[in-house]
Amino acid sequence: MSLRPYLDTLKQSNLLVEVHDKVKLDYEISDYLISNNNKAVLFSNIEDSSYPLIGNSLSSRDQLKLVLNEKKDYYKFFQQSLLNPQQPKLVESSLTFSNKESVNLSNLPIPKFFPADGGNYLTSGIVIAQFPDTNAPNMSIHRIMVLNDHQGTIRIVPRNLHKIFHENKEKGLDTPIAVVNGYHPVLALAASSPTPPGKSELSIANSLLRGDLSVVQSPRYGIHVPSDVEFILEGRILANEEIAEGPFVDITGTPDDVRSQPIVQFEDIFYRDDPIFQTILPAYDEHFILMGFPREAEIHNRVSKVVPEVHGVYLTPSGCGWLSAVISVTTQSDVDGQKVGLTAFEAHPSLKWVTVVDDDIDICDSQAVEWARITRAGANDITILDNMRGSSLDPSRRREDNTSIKVIIDATKKRDKTGYDRVIPF
Repeated sequence: MSLRPYLDTLKQSNLLVEVHDKVKLDYEISDYLISNNNKAVLFSNIEDSSYPLIGNSLSSRDQLKLVLNEKKDYYKFFQQSLLNPQQPKLVESSLTFSNKESVNLSNLPIPKFFPADGGNYLTSGIVIAQFPDTNAPNMSIHRIMVLNDHQGTIRIVPRNLHKIFHENKEKGLDTPIAVVNGYHPVLALAASSPTPPGKSELSIANSLLRGDLSVVQSPRYGIHVPSDVEFILEGRILANEEIAEGPFVDITGTPDDVRSQPIVQFEDIFYRDDPIFQTILPAYDEHFILMGFPREAEIHNRVSKVVPEVHGVYLTPSGCGWLSAVISVTTQSDVDGQKVGLTAFEAHPSLKWVTVVDDDIDICDSQAVEWARITRAGANDITILDNMRGSSLDPSRRREDNTSIKVIIDATKKRDKTGYDRVIPF
């Protein structure tokens, strides 16, 4: 499964906008993506680059349903795929390797999204590296700020790539990587997911694609990469060279901290004939879905074990798709709302705010949710926890230890009271 058939599906579903006017990489790409936030946008005429560019490829729930090809319970399907990964088939060749050049990042349509950004950012690169002394791959998305034609600086958070990099660094070794671009959005979902120990994101992607994913070895470093993508860039994360990375407008719409981060030395670029490059607009819906939906699924899974039924989980756009959740449930007692909130915090530790509602509230309707908060939550229905582990993306966190408050609002109907039912429409 590849990007091109998916774009055909979007076009048939009226979820693709094609832009033929000449567009500048600095800020104009962002303007088009923001104004078409619920549709994919394909740019065919980009100043200073000969490659077309696709953005917003997974920026709405309608697109998400097409990506997962699951009309019933996509939370359940997603969780089952996480728990039952399928090893993809290894093939010998790929159309991605039809063309080869030395990497020149200035030829690629890599945008500068906002004036506050420190430079042009590759936001959609899926970075694949192998654990030292094994063939086990790790697949994750990392932003890369362009430094020059051949180098970028990569933001690495303390997860698997961070572990791989530091194990190699302790031995004085660079970390070989393959950066995939121009792919079916399932790959990005898998790369963004909290992967069970010992499981591969590539195997999860194959399960999500119902066994249709194949992999091939990259030419320079022999890294297993998806066989049907538009671009593959090979290079190394240098063991002993760092530089300031940022600022970068991250998921909260605020500039992330400037940090000293490793340098990537890019070497070879491989691409299909007439390839399509890809970008992810930070701090808008595609960013929210890629980061948030896998956590919604995990919250759904955990909460379903403490209440009779979970009707939906929504990491809200106003909560940056990351920090605030609305959860619709059926409760058995008046303490279940708090249980739901505490369970959600365990499932998604970066979560800051949880609102629990009944199934008569549309969790995607901010007016309905606010109404439930105001009319169904009293003093005893609000729980505030302090000095809790927070998110490094939350500007209001205590920066010295990344702690924050956490808030639970039980906005469900209470069993010993009447008058909660809304009798007029929103």
